[in-house]
Amino acid sequence: MKKILAAAAAVMLCLSAGCGKKTSKASESDTAETTSASAEATSVEAESQTEASSSTDTDIQTTSSGAVSSDTVTTTAGSSEKPVQPDPLGGGVFKYNEDGAVVFTEDPASQEDTVLISAAQALFESACRTEWSYTVGCPYELDSEDYVENEFGWQFHRIKDADISSMDDLRADYNKVFSGRYPDQLSEIYTESNGSVYAMDAARGRDLYYTDSRITGIKSRSDDEIVFTVENNYTGSDFEPDKPVTEKEEFSVVIESDGTWKVGQFRLPY
Repeated sequence: MKKILAAAAAVMLCLSAGCGKKTSKASESDTAETTSASAEATSVEAESQTEASSSTDTDIQTTSSGAVSSDTVTTTAGSSEKPVQPDPLGGGVFKYNEDGAVVFTEDPASQEDTVLISAAQALFESACRTEWSYTVGCPYELDSEDYVENEFGWQFHRIKDADISSMDDLRADYNKVFSGRYPDQLSEIYTESNGSVYAMDAARGRDLYYTDSRITGIKSRSDDEIVFTVENNYTGSDFEPDKPVTEKEEFSVVIESDGTWKVGQFRLPY
């Protein structure tokens, strides 16, 4: 029995050694092919990552005509950073000013509707950020120890910014993006008292179903206002969580005397 086991072990050892010699060149070849394939995959992956980075780092991308490409004209839930401004020298005909309103570098009256829609989309995004900042949170630092209460016992905390001592001061900041032509909701969130402005510190959450918004067309226009159609998209609602919903509303741009585009009709979609 021991002899049989020893013989079997010897045969296995021989076969093992033989297989190693026979597959040596094949292994080298396979290794080279694997390395080459790995390098190609790495190259493709790197190119893919570069393309993805290029498409996501810029929220507003202009074409040679100044229009925004179709896959970059949506406002997405959770987007709080200001989009990269179109570069007029690179073909863009509009951009954000330092306050977040939209200004044109060329005569907007001579532009095609697609360019105007793209500019309206940019202003809509700025409107969302501004409205959220003022009516959901507060863009100013608050004094937690200094507050007043309304008739319901809700607390409003004093804005510490020395430049904001009245509701007029507050609206002057807010109206750097909004035109002031339409009523705002600031009086529900802020109150003026004792030479200071107080803000309700009561943030809320976003609409869980909201996904994005898209300016889809021009509804009407006059010398100083253009009304656009905006579609707000939701994955569902409280009543039907799994049924996608699209709500169509009006969004308007008020054209100031200096040509600046500011927000007119608007509702925060989330």
